[in-house]
Amino acid sequence: MHSIERIYPKHLDPGSADDQASLRIHLQRYQFAAEHLSGQRVLDMACGCGYGTALLAERNPDKQVLGVDIDPDAIAYARQHYQLDNLRYECADAEQFACTQGFDCIVSLETIEHLPRPHMLLANYGRLLAEGGQVIASVPITPTLDGNPHHLHDFSKRSFFALFRQQGLEARQQLEQVQPWQFKGLFSRRTDQHKLNRSDGVGNAVLLYYRRHPLYLLRRLYSMLRYGFSNRYLTCVFSR
Repeated sequence: MHSIERIYPKHLDPGSADDQASLRIHLQRYQFAAEHLSGQRVLDMACGCGYGTALLAERNPDKQVLGVDIDPDAIAYARQHYQLDNLRYECADAEQFACTQGFDCIVSLETIEHLPRPHMLLANYGRLLAEGGQVIASVPITPTLDGNPHHLHDFSKRSFFALFRQQGLEARQQLEQVQPWQFKGLFSRRTDQHKLNRSDGVGNAVLLYYRRHPLYLLRRLYSMLRYGFSNRYLTCVFSR
């Protein structure tokens, strides 16, 4: 099971350097989040298959952790493979999810760029946060729309911070990551069930996107000149 949308660690090839590098960078974000959790009630929004949510709960056994995702299959997988006494999962839409009790900390890693209305998600986070709560969130800060069809928005540091500032949240601690591009299987036609690497077929998506949005190539060229052949990610702790 190889998908550019979600990471399933137990299905990644332990012998693939590219797969393990991709997993490592995702785990580093959750490790950063685990070190900066506050309060007792933690929400991991868009938790996927639950591997990172379980890391949060395992590293913080004194806290109660809830993982939420819109995909019922991902939630079913999480319940089967990643269970702990202080951890539970719920299937819900990120923009609509509600809870009678506020959360002391909301973790939202690689989520915002997937949603059509990021400001609506942040408004819901504002409603879900308890007094004095914080959000730990991440986004890519290099172009991704050409290579990932699941991404709907590009962010820079500036636009990322501005989105949170609308809810009175300011960036505090930060983690910036660099991921070199993966070139194996770029133009593969394999389906997700038959992919050998997560990057299989990305080149096809890139070429198709440039045919539809030729001016986007200028953004890609600028990013290559500035950052080289790499993607950049920013994870921040936001608090009032």
